[in-house]
Amino acid sequence: MKVAVIGGGTAGCIMAAHLTKYFPQFELYHIYASSIPNIGVGEGTTRIFQEWIHEITGLNFSDLQSRCNMTLKYAIQFENWGKQTQQYMHYFHGGEVNYTYHFSAAKLGELLKEYISAISIDKKVISMISDGLAVKIGFEDASNLEVDLAFDASGFPKSFENSKYTHIPFIPTNAALISRGQKIDSQSVTRSIARQHGWIFSIPLTTHTSYGYVYNNSINSRTEIENDLEMFFNQENIDSFGDSKYLTFPNFISNTFFDGALCKIGNAACFMEPLEATAIGLILGEISLFTDDIIKDFCQMKKRVKFDKFKIQNFNNKLLKNIWKVAIFVGWHYASGSCFDTNFWHYAKSNFEKELNKLEDKDIVDTFNKYLYAASKLDYWQYCYDTTYLKCSFAGYPISSFYEIGHGTGYLSEMNYSN
Repeated sequence: MKVAVIGGGTAGCIMAAHLTKYFPQFELYHIYASSIPNIGVGEGTTRIFQEWIHEITGLNFSDLQSRCNMTLKYAIQFENWGKQTQQYMHYFHGGEVNYTYHFSAAKLGELLKEYISAISIDKKVISMISDGLAVKIGFEDASNLEVDLAFDASGFPKSFENSKYTHIPFIPTNAALISRGQKIDSQSVTRSIARQHGWIFSIPLTTHTSYGYVYNNSINSRTEIENDLEMFFNQENIDSFGDSKYLTFPNFISNTFFDGALCKIGNAACFMEPLEATAIGLILGEISLFTDDIIKDFCQMKKRVKFDKFKIQNFNNKLLKNIWKVAIFVGWHYASGSCFDTNFWHYAKSNFEKELNKLEDKDIVDTFNKYLYAASKLDYWQYCYDTTYLKCSFAGYPISSFYEIGHGTGYLSEMNYSN
């Protein structure tokens, strides 16, 4: 069977390395244009990445640190979110190892390519045409390649047709100003700092610290963001260096991830702002589901036949529900506003409840509310020591996460759970 991965960014390299490790029987093609640069910012991750990267590479932390500028991550430290506390922590819960890593995305891609065994094609892809049985990949030089299964990790779609993609309305941001500062001594948490017009992430690497001011460009101007970021740097005695980058992004979910032959992963499947280190977590979640529900069945085929349409539909529905849950959890962080009385935070706070009530899938909303209720009934000692509540999760977020965010922002004390 011929299998192709299209994309040389983080998602494409993770997918190709995963297939190399666990499905060596495939005739694997890794297709990407080396002329297209990666964004290459520092990234934080969730716990599943820590487990995955060691399985793929076999490298210890010291080796990974030297190759990818990695630092340990034990939590996300939220500052000035909500109105109840100036600072709270969101830790990892429910696993044997409760930490993960920060890393340089560009260097991770370089490392993973050493663990990819595939026919490498350095060409720009201009089309991917699927009939549900095979995918015909068209290249800029007018050549083409037909494969039995293809994973589209090529990044954001070129256009967002209403019938194919859905905007995530709970998340109030759509742009970021990325900058770099000097290396810092404290490297064990990702900082998420609420500011007047949005929030700033601080991701510590061994060589420098990656900063990003995440905001809404329909509410605030570049000049306002630049001025507030400069104020933040001055307040914390940070010396920035290098050229800053402006990025705009859509918060969206594809309505279909798999049609029987073409699979969407990474930013081709969905994107939401990086508040809870969702990018890598979503990629690995997508890959896990594709592996269990699609690839293993694909391996059993003696002859390529079409997947059952109900299986395809069930798979798409399952992945769609999971991603919507993550989107709700991320958007919920804004529901209590922040210590700032500004246009951005007024919009962010009012937007969450309004848009959540419009969501068509009421089962997801009901489940979300049940987790809120369960978190509101936990006392401190249960939260710290009782592991029974960790067995269930809302798209990977256990009740302990709802406890930390809900009490940290003050949301749980604002709500009435008497019934």
